[in-house]
Amino acid sequence: MATTTQLTLKMTPPLLGFEDQDTYTLIPIADNPYFFWLEAKDGPKFLLTKPEYFFPGYLQQVKSNLLTNIGEANRNLGKSDVYLIITLSTKPQEMTANLLAPLFIDQEQKLASQIVLHESNYTTRHYLFPPEKRRDCG
Repeated sequence: MATTTQLTLKMTPPLLGFEDQDTYTLIPIADNPYFFWLEAKDGPKFLLTKPEYFFPGYLQQVKSNLLTNIGEANRNLGKSDVYLIITLSTKPQEMTANLLAPLFIDQEQKLASQIVLHESNYTTRHYLFPPEKRRDCG
């Protein structure tokens, strides 16, 4: 489902390190369909992207792994949109994405959860751009 307007979400459970924040607004960035802001009122602000824009095959692998390894209570996550938290850098070509702990956002129920992918080869810092593209951008 494409996000074209702001959406207020309840984060359950709260993001690690931000346990006092459980309400965020997902905000599309005007004129840039590849990025979104996830912002807490008077709290943290995260840049997000969808994995299919930068990491082909990740989404299918993550949803498959998730459905195999989660409990019945979280089965609805398989229907959620998946987003990645971006770590910004002074050089755009050095931006990274957290593939180890994606965000699952159910826009219909207005719920969000961050799931850590245990026993995976993913880390919290995968470059958005491949080496050949990093030399050309910024």
